[in-house]
Amino acid sequence: MTLPAPADPSTPSKRRSRVLIAGVLAYFVLATWASSGGFGWLAAFALLVLVGALLSPALRRRSVAAWGVVAAATLALGLLAASGEGLLALDALPILVNAALCVLFAGTLRRGREPLIARFIAILEGRDRLALPGVAAYARNLTRVWAVLLGLQACLLGVIFCLAPGGLFAAFGWPLPALFALPGWRLYLHVGGYALVPLVLVIEYAFRRWHLRGIEHPSLPHFIARVVQRWPALLHSLAADATQSPR
Repeated sequence: MTLPAPADPSTPSKRRSRVLIAGVLAYFVLATWASSGGFGWLAAFALLVLVGALLSPALRRRSVAAWGVVAAATLALGLLAASGEGLLALDALPILVNAALCVLFAGTLRRGREPLIARFIAILEGRDRLALPGVAAYARNLTRVWAVLLGLQACLLGVIFCLAPGGLFAAFGWPLPALFALPGWRLYLHVGGYALVPLVLVIEYAFRRWHLRGIEHPSLPHFIARVVQRWPALLHSLAADATQSPR
């Protein structure tokens, strides 16, 4: 009698990664369609698809918190669509991205997990790099810094989304604080929020060369070229961490 082949333990993780990637791709297709056609209801639905994709592992585990987030998102997006302000859902994307990345970085700091920056270093420069003096500790601290930075950024973007001209408060006719009267605030939602990331990367690179000055470092152009070359592995690592069940 032939015994069945042992199950591949990575199969559930691969399946979760495919669901996540499919959900993200579906979001971009729906969001582009909604933006080009001015379909507010479709924009709201697109964001709900993205929320479901990001939370799909927790939803399959029947997490009460995850289902609560989906219920709250459905209610909020439904109200926006019903009021004719569904396109505001696209303004909420940077908030969701920063919050999700904050949770992703913070989650890898749990006991028994490898910090996400350490994972990136292993992918970009090899495991031997992590064994050099101070590198592993620096990777953990940098992972913590990114988690805090992205969390603060999500909070700031949430405030702008609500209080800036053309934002959530304005959509429902609520008064806006004088501090947020200038329309330039909303530009930060889609430009400044993303521009901050490469700016911090350059600053961190300069600090790393000084802090770990006893270790040889690649030049900035070479480092960027290596990131571009290895981006599929980096994305796979992100997707694996985003879909990993807590231990």
